[in-house]
Amino acid sequence: MKKITKTIALLTGLFLSSSIFALQGLNVITITTDDPQGYVEWLAESQSVFQAAQGDSMAAQGICSPTAGGEFTNEHYVWTIAPSISAMMSNPNFFTDKNVSNALRKIAKKREVVRRDLMYVIKEAEIDGVGVTSAQYNLTSKTNDVQGYAAALTAMEEAAAANGFDDISVALFGSLAGGDRALTVMASIQAPSSERLGEFFDQRLSSWMSGAVSNFDELRTPVIDFMMQCTTLSVNN
Repeated sequence: MKKITKTIALLTGLFLSSSIFALQGLNVITITTDDPQGYVEWLAESQSVFQAAQGDSMAAQGICSPTAGGEFTNEHYVWTIAPSISAMMSNPNFFTDKNVSNALRKIAKKREVVRRDLMYVIKEAEIDGVGVTSAQYNLTSKTNDVQGYAAALTAMEEAAAANGFDDISVALFGSLAGGDRALTVMASIQAPSSERLGEFFDQRLSSWMSGAVSNFDELRTPVIDFMMQCTTLSVNN
């Protein structure tokens, strides 16, 4: 399915909006629930309420569910892309909005919020259309060379495209307020399906992949990794 042309901005180029530089923001809320299907249905049904309350401070929202890795049983990640960090932090009254409060009460007893993370976008990735599900491998790391790591990820992405994987994209996010993950970065390898992501990892011992990742150990120290299925639930055009 054709992806929406709205993209996440590059840190190295920076996103230019209204003649000022602004980095797009990523808000991630990690929840646990014993009723994942019911939670996803509730979140999808509540999108119109959340969009009305957030307005232009929200560019897109969706949910990711881990298929391997992760920290908590039955955890899911609700993500919201904002057009800028200031937009992401400009709506402190969102949770006290009457309609939002009513929507949250419907799910309060069925889920628990276990962490909240604010991030900013370093390397771009496209936002899928509403209802599109993709597979992702995410790796959170510590690094003293963010720009070098971003460049290495771009080189790996380009090598993948040159070797038959032009449908694989790589994003990079930096922690703005991540608690125990302060000053970390999160790389996200994204594929149209879990099978396609697996085909990409089948190439780990190939000459082109080995060459593309040869300097990764010098650039970053892994903290935690996980695989997910991610679905876009709404896009604010």
